[in-house]
Amino acid sequence: MVKVVDTREREAEILKRVVESYIEESRPISSSYICEKYRLNCSSATVRNVMLALEKDGFLSHIHTSSGRVPTQEGFRRYAEQVKYEEVAGNYPVSLDYNSLPRLDMNEIMNYTLDMLTQYSGYASLVAISGSDEKMLFKGMRFILEQPEFEDVSVLKNIFYLFEVKMSALENLLFNCAGDHTHILIGDDIGFEEISKCSLVVSGLRQRQIAFALALLGPMRMHYAKAVACLYSVRQQLKQAMEELL
Repeated sequence: MVKVVDTREREAEILKRVVESYIEESRPISSSYICEKYRLNCSSATVRNVMLALEKDGFLSHIHTSSGRVPTQEGFRRYAEQVKYEEVAGNYPVSLDYNSLPRLDMNEIMNYTLDMLTQYSGYASLVAISGSDEKMLFKGMRFILEQPEFEDVSVLKNIFYLFEVKMSALENLLFNCAGDHTHILIGDDIGFEEISKCSLVVSGLRQRQIAFALALLGPMRMHYAKAVACLYSVRQQLKQAMEELL
């Protein structure tokens, strides 16, 4: 029984290391790389066997032209579920100064919020607003263009098609996830084929009769801890600004 628990803990640890290395390196990760980088108390052969087991379970994928492996959608999901976000939030401080704006109105606040969310997170940021009327704003699509996953022009066409043609459907998705909790949608979980190679992190708030849904869009190889921490911090500061405005 103890052996099974140890095996599961080791698999979770190796998966975490592979995903985090892949997020940083954007290339297949080998067992020798994991051993050298993290100085694990086990051999490269042991790590390789664990990675084989993770591949059989569907958490890693083997690219035949490389000796390394990359996380699958399920691998990213498992990793995102296991990150202790409350423990890492302080590693990604976000400071917004709404008093620096020339005027405190809704448009100024939302544009500034998206600019800062994009700047701190490094991902495209979105906000859907429902009140007397509904609208959706987004900033930072240039960060999508900088990701190696989107060098394929057809992938970019799909993303821009979604934003031009299916904006209302995307807006509905954001509102459905706009509670106090943070939702992490990975790949097919998002529900749009056009961004099935992406991840979407969503949270929201309600102030009087207005609901806000904030989101970050990036590659599946997203730095989830940073994205969640930035989104949470920005959400809290936006909530305070809205309390003063409304």
